[in-house]
Amino acid sequence: MPNKIIHPGKILDEMLNERSLSQRDLASRIDVAHSLLNNILKGSRNINLHIALALESAGFKTADFWLMQQMNYNLYQARKDEDVIKKKKSISDWNRIMNEGLVPLSFFKKQNIGINTSDDIDKVYEIYGVKNYASLKKRVGDFNPTYFRKSSKFAEDKNNIVAWSLLAKHKASLEEVPSFSRANESVLLKELKKCFYLKDDVINKTKKILNKYGIKFLILDRPSKTPADGKSFMSGKNPTIVLSMKYKRLDNFAFTLFHELGHVFEHLTNRKRPEFKDEEFFINKSSNTDLVEFEANAYASNNLINQELWNDFVTFNDEFTDDVILRFSKENKIHPGIVRGRVCHENNEYYMKRSIITSMNKLEVE
Repeated sequence: MPNKIIHPGKILDEMLNERSLSQRDLASRIDVAHSLLNNILKGSRNINLHIALALESAGFKTADFWLMQQMNYNLYQARKDEDVIKKKKSISDWNRIMNEGLVPLSFFKKQNIGINTSDDIDKVYEIYGVKNYASLKKRVGDFNPTYFRKSSKFAEDKNNIVAWSLLAKHKASLEEVPSFSRANESVLLKELKKCFYLKDDVINKTKKILNKYGIKFLILDRPSKTPADGKSFMSGKNPTIVLSMKYKRLDNFAFTLFHELGHVFEHLTNRKRPEFKDEEFFINKSSNTDLVEFEANAYASNNLINQELWNDFVTFNDEFTDDVILRFSKENKIHPGIVRGRVCHENNEYYMKRSIITSMNKLEVE
């Protein structure tokens, strides 16, 4: 193979000059139109199998030679082609990402967001807010999400948590809701508690309520080893809450949602605490992580069931039977599943007991 890759037609043209043959003479010998041969000699047409065999018959090298020259030239041209170069790089990056487990590609495929093959690598970069593989790897390495409610009992894969978080952020960026105002906090909580108590189309109605008051809300399934119940963050000027619905129970849904609302009102939009506006501040650099989670838990507990009301309930009841819980639920317009959930959380002896409230606590998820 010559150092400089040229079209085989150029090689053939040189051979004609060496043999003092005209184009028309060769066209006649190999039985092709002169215009076709002229295009081959100029490098604008390829030498195909038929032409290669004809040249061999006319004493111009072997058919193998011409086909090999044509293949080498085609490969040379392809490697210079921007689309081919991009395709090659996409395949390389896709395989590196997959082999290193940097991105849970199988999870993204299930989300029907247009990520299926290496052709969709730019969509992956878009979700991660990067432009190439190197910046993607750095993004994953640096990312340290905080405003989470998660189960510590389960194994976790940081790369999967990052993927879930950033996909939620990407999806939230596509939604539009009215402006958010902290002044609507009490009426928002009141409407949500009424929604929980009535337990009718809870998830859809929850979304409508939150959206009405300027909070984006998403349900996003999670990849394996991602023990995240919920997460809150700012999407533009709007607080956003995303839940994984790991548990299909009203008490878990309500508590997790209110936990994230605690982050929204106590941290993300609290002007007195500006250090918490960025949901990606580093856990290992912040001594406040345990504090903000404690505050979010307290916010959820106290706003779902007023602490003073709860103290009276546990003080004046020795046994938390279904009848006791149902009566308290009806009197205070709090769903019995939420009441029983708190009873079980604070009194382990009730956790495994049979209860008619169990079926009432089940939540339908589309």
